[in-house]
Amino acid sequence: MKPLIALVGRPNVGKSTLFNRILRERAAIVDSTPGVTRDRHISEGFWQGRAFRLMDTGGYAPEDGVISNAMLEQTMTAINDADIVVFVADARAGLSYDDLELAKVLRQRFSHKPVFFAVNKVESPQLTYEAASFVSTGYTEPWCISAKDGSGVADLLDAILLELPESDADQEEDGAIRLAVVGRPNVGKSSFVNALLGNNRQIVSDIPGTTRDAIDTRFTRKQQDFLLIDTAGLRKRTKISAGIEYYSSLRSEKAIERCEVVMVMIDAGPGIEKQDLKIINMATERKRAVLLLVNKWDLIEKDSKTSKQYEDTLRSHMGNLSYVPVLFISALTKKNLYRAIDTAREIRDNRARKISTSALNRFLEEALAANPPSSKGGTELKIKYMTQIQAAWPVFAFFCNNPELVQTNFRKFLENRLREKFDLKGVTISLRFLQK
Repeated sequence: MKPLIALVGRPNVGKSTLFNRILRERAAIVDSTPGVTRDRHISEGFWQGRAFRLMDTGGYAPEDGVISNAMLEQTMTAINDADIVVFVADARAGLSYDDLELAKVLRQRFSHKPVFFAVNKVESPQLTYEAASFVSTGYTEPWCISAKDGSGVADLLDAILLELPESDADQEEDGAIRLAVVGRPNVGKSSFVNALLGNNRQIVSDIPGTTRDAIDTRFTRKQQDFLLIDTAGLRKRTKISAGIEYYSSLRSEKAIERCEVVMVMIDAGPGIEKQDLKIINMATERKRAVLLLVNKWDLIEKDSKTSKQYEDTLRSHMGNLSYVPVLFISALTKKNLYRAIDTAREIRDNRARKISTSALNRFLEEALAANPPSSKGGTELKIKYMTQIQAAWPVFAFFCNNPELVQTNFRKFLENRLREKFDLKGVTISLRFLQK
């Protein structure tokens, strides 16, 4: 693995701004509200030809409360996992009790790790003088930086580079299957990720909207690498407030564009709703494969016919999206969690499959014999042959005498037959009719 650098400190000292500055992109949500970042957020970074992983964390604030305690646990886990720790303080706010407590924890429990103490928001000579008072933390040479305008950050990275452990993974890791877990708030997305990985990778609570950033996690199953993206809940646009929730929603939509398979999660209790169908449509419009996960299945009273009846009801609501596979899971009991990953891998392989032209034309001959296209305006549609066009998803070209003669029901017939014949369940496919 590439070496891991963790940014830690109190809430609102500028860790996410520094995270974005180092990565040179808006990877983390930044807002003046303390505690915007809650989970550990890891992204790939590069500096002077060296590759590393950079981790943003929730604020270190030992307070009571479900979210505060979980953020504290996430911060401690981050420090433990990191190869290098960047301890960030705020020059404008001054030295606080929590700064001193975190400094004490780092010196006593993590003295074996390289720690870089960065005093942020130093944007004037006066603030440089104020930063000197931070030596009472025990770190006598603080790095004076401004994550906002970038001053001092390059010097800090140059120094960190000298401490980075050697790694043979400096090049981009290829071959990982990218899966996004999306859905409405509080359906159990983070619980699913945590149960799958066997640790509290994401903060979980009954409070809707706990997850805000799209969180990337790498893992391996059956010799295959996966990149799992947990996202904030997607609500109706009219219910999304400006600021933090708005940017969380944008990052969820961006996660859909980054992935190959979208794992749409719903709560088994209320079942599928209009917003769930909109999320699936969002994925298919972006030509992503889709797997529907029905979570909290352990809470449903059932008999031998329940799952079949439930799935039939789902598909009746899904209409043209009924080709999407359905899997019943429970993040609490871990029912079908690994089956969900294996199914997603199958769907992804189907999405990437290239079908030979000869096999496609045998299929076309059989399909036309079973259901000849109807004529339109007295002119008969004649399809000469078909082939698969090179694309990230299955795109099939049909060469015919006049594309305008193709009727919607015949196009749907060909799409359904293609899915059955070549096992394209869950895969968005495109049909293009071209004049020969």
